[in-house]
Amino acid sequence: MYQHKELKLFALVMISITAVMSLSSIAYMATIGLQNVAFFAFAALLFFIPSALIAAELGGMLTNNNGGVYTWVGAAFGKNSGLVAIWMEWFNNVIAAPGNIAPLVATFAYVGFPGLAHNATAMFFLLLLITWSMTFFNFLPIGKVAILSIVGGVFGMILPGILLIGCAIYWLLSGAPLQVSFSTTSDWVPMASFATFALLVKVLGSYSGIQAVSFHARNIKNPRINIPIAMLITVIVIFCVTTLASVSLAAIVPSADRNALNGLIQAIAVVMHKLNLDWLAQIISLFVCVGMLAAASIWILSPARGMQEVAMQGMVPKVFARINKHGMPVGVLLIQAVICSILATLFLLMPSVEAAFAMIIALTSQFTVMMWILVFVSAIRLRYTAKDMERPFRVGKTGNVALIFWASLGIIACSCGFFLGLFPPKFSHVQNKVGYVSLMIMADIIIIAIPFAYIKYKKLTEN
Repeated sequence: MYQHKELKLFALVMISITAVMSLSSIAYMATIGLQNVAFFAFAALLFFIPSALIAAELGGMLTNNNGGVYTWVGAAFGKNSGLVAIWMEWFNNVIAAPGNIAPLVATFAYVGFPGLAHNATAMFFLLLLITWSMTFFNFLPIGKVAILSIVGGVFGMILPGILLIGCAIYWLLSGAPLQVSFSTTSDWVPMASFATFALLVKVLGSYSGIQAVSFHARNIKNPRINIPIAMLITVIVIFCVTTLASVSLAAIVPSADRNALNGLIQAIAVVMHKLNLDWLAQIISLFVCVGMLAAASIWILSPARGMQEVAMQGMVPKVFARINKHGMPVGVLLIQAVICSILATLFLLMPSVEAAFAMIIALTSQFTVMMWILVFVSAIRLRYTAKDMERPFRVGKTGNVALIFWASLGIIACSCGFFLGLFPPKFSHVQNKVGYVSLMIMADIIIIAIPFAYIKYKKLTEN
């Protein structure tokens, strides 16, 4: 049952969209108004397009297992380098789980529980409930798990995003006051401050995830063709929806009231109230919650399958290799659920829910861009060390110039994003900036050192 080809192109596109499209990014990028367009455009040109092109080539070229970035980087630089890459991918998603679920809880608050959005204790226990529920849900066969991605992608992400854009059009045509100005350069050009540019790493992180389908290669019908096609469709859909939706949100909600956690439903609710359709806003908020739940589910599962593949090759402890009768990585799923539960205590320890959310998103985004640097470099190397390997999708018809160009853009963007991500964004309302940066640096050092220490330990024990 493990190698049943259950995933077709449409399912792949929906998995990609739910993995990449960040509804929370629409909200926190709208906190800087129209300046978010510059960030989205920069991230799309220098990161999203390069990552999609590179992932399409590598994903169609290396389809023999579910290792994902482990397989890609390992093919270029060996298994130890692949282990570092999958560690960055896996652990950053373990860290991200509370950050992905927090906006879900805040959005659910619109159904009739407004106190939840800023109640740290309630947030903590709901995070635990959702984390463990999604963990056990992913014990099911991949075909059934994919149903949530399809439903969540269509009804919980694409349709709410389009609806928000429609709300902005109605807002404009009805003569309601726009909360942004389109007339001056300063309205569009980001302010030169660390608090503003700290959002760069977050939008880079929000555009990451295009590689998620590679973790399901064993279950994909015609992976060499369908993986690249799914990635390219995903890029077009996500860039259009996220950029236009974020501008729409900024146009409807006053800057002082924009919420980094649940801004998307916040804007829709404003328009629904104007139309005396408050009940409809509550229904839409439930749809958005389903979309966020689908995203949380796919990111709980996808890197776990990559880590399980690594364990099968003897690179990490055997407990990570445990699978159930459906071939699902139950060992990794349980381990990361425990870690996520511990990380959820940040919502009890940090001074505010927003501060905890900002730090979690920043950390996960930093490890994301580090992993992508390894992938970009690997793609370049494989052009020379595996130049004769079949590439159903190839960046550039001939030669290596096109691939090197796009990979270099990605490396530059990721390097800038990593540095700027050390600083707290404006929406976090962090007062002790030195303490925040120091904590970020310490967390980076500790987490980055873990795979290298393990490789050293493994080498010593084997000798």
